[in-house]
Amino acid sequence: MSVFSELRIILSGIGFFVWCLSSGKVSAADQPNIVFIVADDLGWNDVGFHGGNQIPTPNIDALAYNGIILNSHYVQATSTPSRTALLTGKYPFKLGMQGSSFLPADKRSLPPGMLLPDHFKALGYSTHLVGKWHLGYSKWNETPTFRGFDHHFGFYNDFTSYYDYLTTWRFNDKDYTGFDLHKDGVPAFEETGKYATDAFTDYSVKTIEEHDTSKPLFLMLAHLATHAANEGKPLEAPQETVDKFGHVEDSNRRTYAAMVSKLDDSVGRLVEALDRKQILPNSIVVFVSDNGAPTVGPLGRNWGSNHPLRGLKDTPFEGGVRGVAFVYSPLLVQAARVSTDLMHVTDWLPTLYSAAGADIGLVDSDLDGIDQWSTLAYDLPSARNDIVINLDEKTRNAALRFYNWKLIVGANQNGSYNGYYGDIVLNDIEEQTYNTSAVLNSPAGKVISKVNYSPLTEVEYEGIRKSSTITCLDPKAKRNPCDPADGSLCLYDIPSDPCEENDLAKFFPSVVRRMKRALVDYRAVLVNQLEEGTDIENADPKLFRHTWNPWSGCSSADCQVPTPDA
Repeated sequence: MSVFSELRIILSGIGFFVWCLSSGKVSAADQPNIVFIVADDLGWNDVGFHGGNQIPTPNIDALAYNGIILNSHYVQATSTPSRTALLTGKYPFKLGMQGSSFLPADKRSLPPGMLLPDHFKALGYSTHLVGKWHLGYSKWNETPTFRGFDHHFGFYNDFTSYYDYLTTWRFNDKDYTGFDLHKDGVPAFEETGKYATDAFTDYSVKTIEEHDTSKPLFLMLAHLATHAANEGKPLEAPQETVDKFGHVEDSNRRTYAAMVSKLDDSVGRLVEALDRKQILPNSIVVFVSDNGAPTVGPLGRNWGSNHPLRGLKDTPFEGGVRGVAFVYSPLLVQAARVSTDLMHVTDWLPTLYSAAGADIGLVDSDLDGIDQWSTLAYDLPSARNDIVINLDEKTRNAALRFYNWKLIVGANQNGSYNGYYGDIVLNDIEEQTYNTSAVLNSPAGKVISKVNYSPLTEVEYEGIRKSSTITCLDPKAKRNPCDPADGSLCLYDIPSDPCEENDLAKFFPSVVRRMKRALVDYRAVLVNQLEEGTDIENADPKLFRHTWNPWSGCSSADCQVPTPDA
């Protein structure tokens, strides 16, 4: 690293360091603004900073290179459990939220309790959710504005269509279709026709522009992109964007590439808005995917790519649970690097709470998340050495990461794809080259160059990119294949075998025994899954002006949105 680069990170951290040492109450002006971006079903290989050349993501890459790329960031294998872990700071199996994601008309919901936005409201933050909820909505008190968010603009279900916001669900051989886009509980019919990624970005930019800076901002933008939508038209993007990807041979993959590109545009616009508002120097931007891409199969295939990782969405393999993630902030003293420290999605609640100058342990000492702020800001050793990747009492599937080891026991609901390593046709580079100049000159890149004391060079970008790109074992190396579906216990040394090709269980039986004991200990505190159940008779969108709407505890005639303190 150059002397100027070292000076840049030292100067950028001085103010934050002094603030951390102060013993007085943290003022609103000192508390960082937080923008938390969640991509939906984004593949590991679908961002440039992981080595993918097929889909340029210059804005995302610019933030990642100038922040910290989190190359060992784990999430849950599907949407509802991941969002549960993020907002509660707890493993889903402790809340009965493991297992399948919620369906439309599902009677289940996230159990009562303080959520991440509740904690930040208590610190004086203005809290906003834009986009996806997917944590239950049978009753009004289960919806976002009753669970800690001051405002919500978005949808309740797993997905909706990108232009007309209709969600179609087949139940007992019958299709149920309803409108699913709401502003604080009220159907937002006026937004019909606007591309979802743009609509959510426009609203987020407006939220930043109109934010009262006497209070800190917490904005969670949970995009629909890149999730597939309704059967028959799963992928949607503006045609002018699709036309930019003529080099992509597969037509579905081409549309998916356009969806990723619009997601990247969104990130650039948010950074520009923070800059115009003059709050970027005191902001933290986090970007994560909720799980890996469903590259093949029946579970909402989106033609994403997790290459070279094994597995896909709804599997315990790296392709399903090792998510795209980075954090960017001028408050990070040691940035422009790749972190391989273990981090789990539960960690964000205590980590960001700590960044806001408070100790979550004084409020809730029963979290599974670990405060990683010092680890991130100053590149200190991480306190996390294990992660429960899955613990499902119904499928009898469990997976644990312990230091460098990963143990997988039993098959999950999508076990037929345990041996999936990626589709070569979708994952090849197609002779595209990576354009570091486009990263530097992207909207986000230009803003960061203005903020940084010593902007990174293209050579430094290439070096960071190389460090964050995963390669598999030597093709000539001996492999010991393992499939947990046949009852085998599969053990992998992830740092040396990130693609889970070489099972080491028979060589390290003591490690297997220790990790199994750990899983047994975790099993003792498991709460049985909430009972799956649908109530389509009462939740039928036809009863609510053809919208998906809370239905329990009120009739269709009076089930209008109440005020949060009603």
